[in-house]
Amino acid sequence: MVSTMHCLASVERFRVRAWPVVWLAVCSLLLVITEPSTSAPDEIEAGFDIRNARTELVDGVYLLDADISFVFSDEALEAIENGVPVTIILEMDVLRERGLIWDNLWWDKQVAHLEARLRIETRPLSNTYLVRNVNSGETQIFGSFSELLVGLGKIRKFPLLDAHLIGSEGRHYLRLRALLDIESLPSPMRPLAYLSSLWRLQSDWYEWPLAP
Repeated sequence: MVSTMHCLASVERFRVRAWPVVWLAVCSLLLVITEPSTSAPDEIEAGFDIRNARTELVDGVYLLDADISFVFSDEALEAIENGVPVTIILEMDVLRERGLIWDNLWWDKQVAHLEARLRIETRPLSNTYLVRNVNSGETQIFGSFSELLVGLGKIRKFPLLDAHLIGSEGRHYLRLRALLDIESLPSPMRPLAYLSSLWRLQSDWYEWPLAP
């Protein structure tokens, strides 16, 4: 009987001593499982982002300067490299803040809506990239796609609209966004592009006041 009690006491002492060791092992295992891996580099998510934008009134015309980050998805990049033209739309609204009852009680009044279309093309024989302003016909040539992204993202002295089209009543502001035009893709590609988030690339609206 004494031997049996001695064995039970030894077992209990073993359990008390073993539990901290077991918990420590379990916690260490959980830390290994849940700790994020730092060995693989972070992937940059595809999308467009307007970093800043401003306008300047010169000789009665508002000129736009903007810096935009363009990160294309692998699908869009593959299409461009294979000679598929891709069009970027710069969509701009001029809005007047509400205030007068005949304007609109709930929404700011849209004074003007403008779109600039920039078409990206490749020239395989010369190994160059083109950005064509569809509105004006102006073309820029780049020796690499990285150079194209830098040039595409720097909008400088872009003629926006005449000041007399806005008027002097109320406070006005501009908003700008950039988006990939799925409608400009070849017709066989459009159904898949509309269904895939990898083709629905666009920035958020960027707003700023229109200085007189």
